[in-house]
Amino acid sequence: MPRGLRGTALPFRYNHLEELEAIVAEHGAELAAIVMEPIRNAEPQPDFLPGVRGIASRLGAVLIVDEVTAGWRLRTGGAHLEYGLTPDMAVFAKGISNGYPLAAIIGTAEVMKAFQSTFISSTYWTERIGPTAGLATLRKHRRLNVADHLCEMGTQIQAGWRAAAARTHLPVTVNGMLPLSHFAFDHPDRQALRTLFTQIMLEKGFLATNALYAAYAHRAHHVQSYLAAVEEAFGEIAEALARGEAAQRLKGPVAHTGFRRLA
Repeated sequence: MPRGLRGTALPFRYNHLEELEAIVAEHGAELAAIVMEPIRNAEPQPDFLPGVRGIASRLGAVLIVDEVTAGWRLRTGGAHLEYGLTPDMAVFAKGISNGYPLAAIIGTAEVMKAFQSTFISSTYWTERIGPTAGLATLRKHRRLNVADHLCEMGTQIQAGWRAAAARTHLPVTVNGMLPLSHFAFDHPDRQALRTLFTQIMLEKGFLATNALYAAYAHRAHHVQSYLAAVEEAFGEIAEALARGEAAQRLKGPVAHTGFRRLA
């Protein structure tokens, strides 16, 4: 990122409208856009999304929603439709084409006119596989109510995680939108426990971490087999904690926590 852009992105936390209001109070006249996901880890509070929309309209700032992750997991056409949010622009990626290379930027006529006065280039403009896959995905997604199925799989998984944690007396917190659920161990060595969970699940035939990416191919019998293995894994982890052996049971290093900012 160019150093000249330092300080031009001002972050605020989801569901914390007061933080956005504070940014507006200090930088209101300078704000060009509000960029955010419609949902990620928590359901929006009743006043949050309408509040953001109202602030953007008041400032004349462009409201851009990032649908790359939420995408069509909750509804065909985007999660912003599920919550009645009307952005000025929405951005989608390969989820709209079931993994084939494709991206889409949609927006109001007024905002999209800006593209007439700028230069845009794309390597994939002349290829047809991505758009063909996107149209096929759209039709199937709508016809089979894929979003409803993903939410049902997420509901079963979240309930199963909570039940397994309760039965094994393991401190676990479950959250995330239903089709993209995840859990966390409430323990100082949570990352080591997460690594141990993956190790145990691999031994049981499941490539699993602490997150669920629901797919249309998932069915109830897959969930049942998975949750049975989860309860066994939670039991082994609870036993390891009780004996103070969690770290010793690892057969490799503790997994990285994810993205890190480079120095």
